[in-house]
Amino acid sequence: MATTPRSESVTGCILGCAQKGVHFADCMVYDGKEYAFPCDGCAAEPTVGGILVCAKCRGRFRFVLREVADLVGRMRSLIDPTSAIVYEDRARRTGSSSPEAPAPVGADLIDACDAVQKGLWRWSPSGGWPRSDAAEAFEDAEEAAAGILAHLDSWLADEDDVHSLYRLLLERHPADDDGVRAAWSVQDALDKWGAERREQPAEGAVTASRALRPERVFDEESVRPIAEHGDPLLGGAQAAAVAGSLRTLQRWVKAGEIEPETTPYVAGRRTPLYRRSALVATKERMAAAKNVRDEGGRYAEADAA
Repeated sequence: MATTPRSESVTGCILGCAQKGVHFADCMVYDGKEYAFPCDGCAAEPTVGGILVCAKCRGRFRFVLREVADLVGRMRSLIDPTSAIVYEDRARRTGSSSPEAPAPVGADLIDACDAVQKGLWRWSPSGGWPRSDAAEAFEDAEEAAAGILAHLDSWLADEDDVHSLYRLLLERHPADDDGVRAAWSVQDALDKWGAERREQPAEGAVTASRALRPERVFDEESVRPIAEHGDPLLGGAQAAAVAGSLRTLQRWVKAGEIEPETTPYVAGRRTPLYRRSALVATKERMAAAKNVRDEGGRYAEADAA
């Protein structure tokens, strides 16, 4: 068991990190008594490179900054404006007496995304008000994170900057009994939503339930994570814009060149959604095929060109 003399001159991590199994000489582990919660280590983790935090904390700062762009893209993909429903019209049709329309997405998701994006904007050397489109929000967050990383070590050498960055990036805010948090940090959002979308496993079969209604059965082994990142799901006008036009997209689908990633109900209608990367890849593939036809004749094969 290692012992460290207690001294006010000892430089340790400003965030309170301690070395596991390393104790100050006056620690309770040496008084011969048994405690319900014994000390696991009280000697401070040493700082590194002239900054005020230890190597572990520096690594945590850098990790969340590398993940935050994917996280913002993920959250903005979940806050899809095309999924909004006119709840006032629904209330009138159904005769609902509720004076308020329910939110189309969870308030905690909106609050968290807003806090993370604005927090990054305040620290970003490049500035620029954060945008709401998933792909653009990803780009904004990626640029902001790169700027913060470029200045990180100098900011971690300032006590006020360390605590401010800690509140934005690493501090955890437990939810209260009502599920409400006092604030949101990047780490809070990563804990709740992650930087990747956990894809639903493929549907394997449909069986009859005891209520005589079909019960969907999923193949759990087929589940795989799909990164939202800068590769959001696009539908309608957004997908058509990437393809070039709605007619072009419809022609690709009819020819079997591309298939929708999913077809959820949006505002009561089944809406095909496509990966941005799949749309771009199909566009490039079709352009290359057109170039082959132009060079070798309408019906020429690539090998004959």
